Amino acid sequence: MPVYKAEGIVLRRQVIGEADRTITLLTREYGRLRAVARGTRRITSRLAGRVEPFTHGGFLLARGRSLDVIAQVEVLRTFPGIHTDLLRGAYAGYVAEVVDRLLPERDRHEEAFTIVLRTLDVLEDASEDAAEMAALWCGLRLASELGYRPEVDACVGCGRALPRGASGPAAAWGFAADAGGAVCPACLAGHAEAMRTVPGVFATCGYLLRAAPEHAVRLRTPPGQRRDLARLVQAHLEHQLDAKLRSPAVIGRLRAAGASTSTSRGAGPDAGPTR
Repeated sequence: MPVYKAEGIVLRRQVIGEADRTITLLTREYGRLRAVARGTRRITSRLAGRVEPFTHGGFLLARGRSLDVIAQVEVLRTFPGIHTDLLRGAYAGYVAEVVDRLLPERDRHEEAFTIVLRTLDVLEDASEDAAEMAALWCGLRLASELGYRPEVDACVGCGRALPRGASGPAAAWGFAADAGGAVCPACLAGHAEAMRTVPGVFATCGYLLRAAPEHAVRLRTPPGQRRDLARLVQAHLEHQLDAKLRSPAVIGRLRAAGASTSTSRGAGPDAGPTR
């Protein structure tokens, strides 16, 4: 059975059969792929702790008929700060969901791998607001790298440049997910489902598309602006995916419950059995 090596990040895992799990990996060399980790539901498994969600490691895989098999894992990082904080874990889950849905299987994209790894690194010890900005940065940068960059500097309808001021004319603009970007007041009538945003959201979005994640998480934004930014990113991603994201609702419930200081070893639990 031919074997190969890959540097990867565990995105999610699913129960399969009585003792095995299916692991979704984002790898530097081969993109997103699924593989079987045999026997990892058994207490005696030496591999089980090496395929926890968000683990970064070197994987040895064997070619299989339908799914490849994980034979060995050399753990490089486990990100304990993500596993011990419910909100950080939820934002890491947001990142994993976006990657899992946005990237085609077996489509190598090294920059996407780097973006996700840098995001997990920032999430490791991020505050509640910084964790949110890190996840939004990741969503925007992944979309941009894959050819879905939202237009936030000019109207997608007429090309009119977004006013520089954070108030006045800029306050009347909206975001049309179906058109892929900002819409000026004159063009809003043609986009019935466009969302209105508070001033400064487009400028913040543009900054996240240009900044490094370490700088993005230090950006201080008013609660209303951050809320609209999250809505904008979610609407843009969901339109591109043609599907609803599940993780924003989980994050919303956790934030409403004030769960940022709660601990939970094993963020990103197993999904249900595969069919």
